Amino acid sequence: MSLTDELLALFGKRVTRDAHGLDARLHFFGSIPVEDGTAGSSAGEQSKPVDVATARAKVVALVSVNGGVGRSSLVTALSSGMQRLGESVLALDLDPQNALCHHLGLDSNTPGLGRASLQNMQWAQCRQAGFAGAQVIPFGDTDTQQQETLQGWLMREPDWLAQQLSGLRLGEHQTVIIDTPAGNNVYFHQAMNVADGVLVIARADAASLATLDQLDGLLAPYLERERAPAVHFVINHLDEGNAIQLEMVEAFKQRLGAVALQVRGDGAISEAQACSADPLDSRAVSLALDDLNELSRVVKALEKRR
Repeated sequence: MSLTDELLALFGKRVTRDAHGLDARLHFFGSIPVEDGTAGSSAGEQSKPVDVATARAKVVALVSVNGGVGRSSLVTALSSGMQRLGESVLALDLDPQNALCHHLGLDSNTPGLGRASLQNMQWAQCRQAGFAGAQVIPFGDTDTQQQETLQGWLMREPDWLAQQLSGLRLGEHQTVIIDTPAGNNVYFHQAMNVADGVLVIARADAASLATLDQLDGLLAPYLERERAPAVHFVINHLDEGNAIQLEMVEAFKQRLGAVALQVRGDGAISEAQACSADPLDSRAVSLALDDLNELSRVVKALEKRR
């Protein structure tokens, strides 16, 4: 039995697949937990369709169930990559961890959308310069009480993000790239309510593979809509010299019924991000740079669902 088969056997006694991989299932998780601390909420209750006609820009959300997969670093790289392809990009940080500030070298105390929302301020006042001419609106520094207050409010206002994007008066040819927190939370559902495209970010490891059932449940209400977002899976920081990771890539392929997009790891890119520098500024030949540029083209080609 190969490592791939052993992994699939570990996460489910039996895996069945149709020709398109739509019926593949690993029955590992039970019910989907809600991580925002609000009792009685669920993905279904968050999934009521909203009118996003006023959110004129294309919206792409980066999501994952588990943390540490590199969502924020990819948002940073994609915003730069798409700007270099002639797009007008706004990177939006919906994660209270405020990671985009650190990736972009902004002061962590830079005003952000968290406090602006609580103070009924316009998000436009929080715009900052990103890489390659892109713009960014950070989440900003917030304390625990502010985060709990905002989350409670957003649970009752499913149109919040759509309304805020409308208020920014973004152009038809602009793209918003959203960094969401890991897991099942109110920010995930706000982003899914307006997303034209979704990038599910994973690592080539068992922890990410084990989340796919949970992702099925989280994404299902949105994919059942008449105007469903396009979904792409991305394996990030892939080490092609690691045999176990290559086995995991094969396991993802069997589970998804398709080959996931891949972004290979690169020490120079990781160093640039650690120094808050644009990872796409490097002039060195790099497979990871090729992957990031290709991913930027994939995102650029996504069509609006409205």
